[in-house]
Amino acid sequence: MTKFLITPSLLSSFAWYLSDESKDSRKKFLNTLGKVKTPTTPAQQKGLDFEARINEFCGQFISGIYEYDIIARDIANIVKGGLWQQACKKDLQVGDKEFLLYGKMDVVKRDTIYDIKFTSNYELGKFLNSAQHLIYLYCTGLPKFQYLISDGKDYWIEDYHNHADIENEIKNKITYFLSYLKNDQEAKELFETKWGAKND
Repeated sequence: MTKFLITPSLLSSFAWYLSDESKDSRKKFLNTLGKVKTPTTPAQQKGLDFEARINEFCGQFISGIYEYDIIARDIANIVKGGLWQQACKKDLQVGDKEFLLYGKMDVVKRDTIYDIKFTSNYELGKFLNSAQHLIYLYCTGLPKFQYLISDGKDYWIEDYHNHADIENEIKNKITYFLSYLKNDQEAKELFETKWGAKND
């Protein structure tokens, strides 16, 4: 039986497509399913640069001066001493299908997973419905997850915790994704062709 890979970015792309359903969002969704490498957008690059800057402050290797340095230093003080870019994975059966949950965590420090987000527009609870914290908490068994979210001028924290129903929440998201694929042959073929999990 083929085991399929499920990542936070896949479920996030699917959720964004359903909320938007424009030609552009469908193209991005199909690119994600097809594992098509696309150029980094300016917004994505800002996020990567911000995360790299926080990492610099953690290591005390500081180059130049950036407009968001005060915020980057504040977040660095939270994650300093943590392990960066740690992979996590765990098998999960949903119905008669086998899946491998996989993700790469920004920072793990003691009992907390941290994910650094850079956004130009933040509203409270922005990541409430994200699969990311569910998957990372489930894979690691750690008790706490924090999104550290910034627009470069300020930052916010969203706290999430491991709980008894977390496996069912992930299964529900995967079940919804699979039920959608039944009616979208193009997306289904891409998923079945490109997302088979490699044997460990």
